[in-house]
Amino acid sequence: MLVWRLDEEAPELLLLCRAAGIYVDDLVELPVKRQREKAVERLLLCHALGRPVTLSHTPQGAPVIDNHEGLNISITHTRHLVALALNDDVVIGLDAEQADREQVIKVRHKFLNASEQQFIAPDDQTAHIIAWTAKEAVIKAERNSAIDWTDGIVLDPMAATADETTLQARCGDHCYRLTCRRVAGHFITVALPTAG
Repeated sequence: MLVWRLDEEAPELLLLCRAAGIYVDDLVELPVKRQREKAVERLLLCHALGRPVTLSHTPQGAPVIDNHEGLNISITHTRHLVALALNDDVVIGLDAEQADREQVIKVRHKFLNASEQQFIAPDDQTAHIIAWTAKEAVIKAERNSAIDWTDGIVLDPMAATADETTLQARCGDHCYRLTCRRVAGHFITVALPTAG
């Protein structure tokens, strides 16, 4: 996983891209927020793969690296962070959320099922953010944004250590192991499929 704390302005990021030989002329007409995100995506991919590459998207919106068949990728953006994860073997899902995002508690009924509401305390903001990013990471791994957040993805209780929180999730016939870490004021969760 590669993470970029997004503090730079768009012109600086575009200059960094050009210096690395990364094409950015298609970004100049985008809103500034998207210019920044897309420039950082391209910089991270260039770093990970050793050269500039082209990113496209499936009809479902999942990112695909052109001319790298079999390389799975997931990307996430927040206001101040861009992260991406690559995997040669299996699909991968990645999501990040700001650690101070209080709104998740107010909408818990929209993404937590009755069982999850039992083991996630109503005032535990961290657990809510981890559950939110876990479900979003599973949706990205499934490549299906139409999954019902509440009952379509079922989370097991979380296990936390000083460094990370882990949990299991089920989505239809698929099982996932999720790992969440706090990085640069954000919670970042990775979903990888398991054998059941």
